[in-house]
Amino acid sequence: MSTARWLILLSCCFLSLGSLAADLAGTRGIWLSNAAGEKHRVGTIVFTPAEAGQTRFKITMEETLEEYFLAMRPFRCLTGPVQRLCHFPVEREAALVSRGDLVPLEYALLFMRTAPKSLHIDPFNGIYYRMSWTERGIVGQLNDVEMDAFIAPDIVPVERRQRPIRHSDLTPGDPRSHWLPTLTIE
Repeated sequence: MSTARWLILLSCCFLSLGSLAADLAGTRGIWLSNAAGEKHRVGTIVFTPAEAGQTRFKITMEETLEEYFLAMRPFRCLTGPVQRLCHFPVEREAALVSRGDLVPLEYALLFMRTAPKSLHIDPFNGIYYRMSWTERGIVGQLNDVEMDAFIAPDIVPVERRQRPIRHSDLTPGDPRSHWLPTLTIE
């Protein structure tokens, strides 16, 4: 391939990355939804450009989420007919994302599920929305995960404590057994 073609290809890649940062600047809604058309705004996220191709984010959960005191700590929850989803944010590093790294955002939007009237949470009922970029924004696909790594961090080797969940720890969630299997930021 000629040098000119390589330069054109590289410039297109850089333009699309720059466009991504520009597209993320500003305020977006955080939505949970299902295939039946049910959609709930659970929060707002503000994106601001940062250095080195990164984008800073700040999440504010909706005031309409109910507050519960479960397992000796407060949770903000959304209760539906078959499940209660409780926000379980984990902030172990700066709130920065980039084209190739959405993990800080994934950790900031962890949830735990319970039965609608339950007053207990189970660390085996974690919900991890694995994020990806789309033309409309960011979409998180449902994964089940055990939350022990956050509840009892000493069980995780020291070198993995900042990001204790590995992709091998995730199990794709069955959308039929979860109330709101899709997370979107748009």
